[in-house]
Amino acid sequence: MKRVIVVMMMVAVALLLALPAFADDHPSDQPLRAAVDMGFVPFAFLTETGEATGFAVDLANALAEELGRPGAEIVDVNWSGIFAALFASKVEFIVAPTNITEARAKEMDFTEPYMDTAELIAINAKDRDKIKTLDDLEGKVIGVNTGSSGHTWLMENQERYGFKIDQYDRMPDAMMAVQVGRIDAGIGDLEAVAYYVKDKPELFGAIAVPTGQQYGLPCRKADPFRNELEQALENLKLNGTLAEVHEKWFGRPAELGSAATLVYIGYGVFGLPGFELTYHELP
Repeated sequence: MKRVIVVMMMVAVALLLALPAFADDHPSDQPLRAAVDMGFVPFAFLTETGEATGFAVDLANALAEELGRPGAEIVDVNWSGIFAALFASKVEFIVAPTNITEARAKEMDFTEPYMDTAELIAINAKDRDKIKTLDDLEGKVIGVNTGSSGHTWLMENQERYGFKIDQYDRMPDAMMAVQVGRIDAGIGDLEAVAYYVKDKPELFGAIAVPTGQQYGLPCRKADPFRNELEQALENLKLNGTLAEVHEKWFGRPAELGSAATLVYIGYGVFGLPGFELTYHELP
């Protein structure tokens, strides 16, 4: 009997040692480390004085306050390396707008959605009479942020529409290439592209591509912090803070019943890896 107990204790210790040391990654007395792709307006960019600002920055600070953390540390990471930064524990979560997909949910745990989105294709304004539909993109070169949801859409639809793909580290770099006439079009998340082109007469948001996509906040796989972060996010929905931040940066209130106002059952995204059908009380 003693041998059985000893073996069971050894197995328990081995299992504990095998678990990630997540607690050390989320010190309550330190700022909340959140990853952004700086320059992805209006989500995260620098003011003329070098101060980080944008929707994602405000969201990170609001989440830090809800979690009782002393502010947020905004960590700038190129989008192509942002998931690697999360996996390496350089940040606690990603606050840059990240579309929820099944493939990504297999590698990381998302919170519930906090915003609905789509893709927007921008073109040079001189071509607005030539490029009006997706069929008009045949033979055209489209720039995109490497590894983004727009990049995925381009690869999935390249054969169908016959365009060429040109990759960039950041969305503004792709749009600048369109602006100067080096490529024909650029694609990115609708909110970001619409904000970027609004004060640039050389660019025109030509084609919206509905995708049914939503943003969530990615955390490391099996990290209990995901549930804490989701509860903080739900509180921001219920107390109106998220709606205020949405209206501040997008000029319109979040629609009732959209992901920005809806609190979802359980933790994570229903139907995807990482979802937990766990009841939790809200304030």
